[in-house]
Amino acid sequence: MKILIKTLVAVCLNTMMYLPICTHAEGTAIELKENQFVTLTFHDVRDDIAKSGDRDVYAISTKNLGQYLAWMKKEGWTAIRLEDVWQARQKQYSLPEKAVLLSFDDGALSSYSRVFPLLKQFNVPAVFAIPTSWINGNTKDAYEAYGAGNLMNWNQMREMQASGLVEFVSHSDNMHHGVLANPQMNMQPAAITRIYSPATRNYESDKAYAARVIADLKKSKQILDQELNINTRAIFWPYGAVTPEAEALARTAGLPMSFSLGSISSLADSVKTYQRALVMLNPTPEILREEKIDFLTYARSPNRMKKTFLRLDLNELVTPSYSESDQKLGQLLDQINAFKSNVLVLRTVADLDGDGKIDVSYFPNRQLKMQQDLLNRTVWQARTRSAHKVYAELPLTLETEQKYDLAELTGDLVKNNSSIEGLMIETGQTLRCAIDQAIWSEICKTNLQTILNIKNRTKNKASYYANISNNYQTALKINVGDSKLLGLKSLIGRIPDHADFLYLTVDPVKDPHSFKALLTAIQSLSVEEREHLIVSLPVDTSIKSWNIYQQAYAQLKAHSIQKLAINNYQFSNAKAVHQQLYKTLSLNDSPLTYRDPFVQITQEKR
Repeated sequence: MKILIKTLVAVCLNTMMYLPICTHAEGTAIELKENQFVTLTFHDVRDDIAKSGDRDVYAISTKNLGQYLAWMKKEGWTAIRLEDVWQARQKQYSLPEKAVLLSFDDGALSSYSRVFPLLKQFNVPAVFAIPTSWINGNTKDAYEAYGAGNLMNWNQMREMQASGLVEFVSHSDNMHHGVLANPQMNMQPAAITRIYSPATRNYESDKAYAARVIADLKKSKQILDQELNINTRAIFWPYGAVTPEAEALARTAGLPMSFSLGSISSLADSVKTYQRALVMLNPTPEILREEKIDFLTYARSPNRMKKTFLRLDLNELVTPSYSESDQKLGQLLDQINAFKSNVLVLRTVADLDGDGKIDVSYFPNRQLKMQQDLLNRTVWQARTRSAHKVYAELPLTLETEQKYDLAELTGDLVKNNSSIEGLMIETGQTLRCAIDQAIWSEICKTNLQTILNIKNRTKNKASYYANISNNYQTALKINVGDSKLLGLKSLIGRIPDHADFLYLTVDPVKDPHSFKALLTAIQSLSVEEREHLIVSLPVDTSIKSWNIYQQAYAQLKAHSIQKLAINNYQFSNAKAVHQQLYKTLSLNDSPLTYRDPFVQITQEKR
């Protein structure tokens, strides 16, 4: 349990990295759309929080919370009730202009002893999410989280409920823990993970998973309703881990309102899971204000983040045993963490016999033979140990030539890897006409529509199993080759969704004319259109052309391309990539934290 909490803290910190605390002008206005609201999620409230390095990154001081409530009322923010959101969802109520939902997770005793008095003092409502088994005697998980004797009891909650300021919701009955997720023994959130059985070497079936989640949520609702004389409608998911599949199971259990964690400000009249901003590191009211501004800004512009992608073939991790693979994975994570990239792209299938057809996968599925179960652990470790988001890559030819159902294959992939960020669909030369020609032929239009239909099918299937907090994304990967890119602008116009991208690979060494054409084509794109581009260079370490790669990446940055990639990151070229491209591509903004992992390896061998 402690290990899971630590890794999930890392995941949350990873999320917070994309909600940076920036300095804004004091008079910056905060505007919300109609029925838009911000949900702030707190945990324990203490008086003894250390100025730095506190044992609990989620805790906030009583002083800072009280000051925030005072600032909130002064600045015209209205603390809303969960019932307000429900009524707005039914089109029976409109939220105030600056609406905030205050929520407190886990049922810590401080919710009664410190938070409740503040709610009464400022006359503001709040929601409390309760893991019912903790209150009813699951001391093991509860004590590991908060220590002995540090949870509320039912009598205290009844008093809070009677005040009219407090609403209680489910935080599951007993899913606030991890379950075994893969052969390498990772523990991952119980609510969205198919349990792996070492005895059978199989994963939990869809039917067994659904029955387990529904039974837990029904039990939680029943206990809350009976103990507090309420009719709770909401589940606030442990660790913010929820998929549309789990969302549907919650509705079956009588909990139609679903809340996760994430970076998107919610619309009350949506029927989807609402995302919550996680409060961490004991922020002052000023910091909370700035975080809310950033939260709302990011919600409107999710594509503007700088990203450095490293693309790796999972066959690089294949070894005779999982323990050896794990050693190689540890080496990989050490390297990419030192490089300070933030996204991994993993090719998840392989052609072992070299006949041009895919033979095996590196994840469980119902169509391809699984060579080794590597994807799940790689994704989880990359997210929790090095704060990397991870995309899976699958070739379009699996469907167009080998007649596999790419949507079903993607669904199987995401079902067992719900923390995956998205899918890169390698299209080869199939989109060549669309990107090369300014005016498309009818054949080209038909071909493009076929590919877009496949992409949309994969996205719809995968999104059902993907963690809602991750904002699942798709990209079409295109090898630019010898192209003038006259159709680039038109092609981007066919990718309207903010979560969809074009992943372009171009070689400035072997195809300098194509690279020049790409720069020219980019100039015709708007800022918003450029945000849909990921540009990747296949780095060839044998030809000693690092100055060309460095210059090419610099030119792309100068053209406002914020998502840059190395298309062929490998163990064999990792040292050279680090030495030659760190200054160009690393997202590290502090020279004081520079680290060369390869020097370290050399010293260890002596």
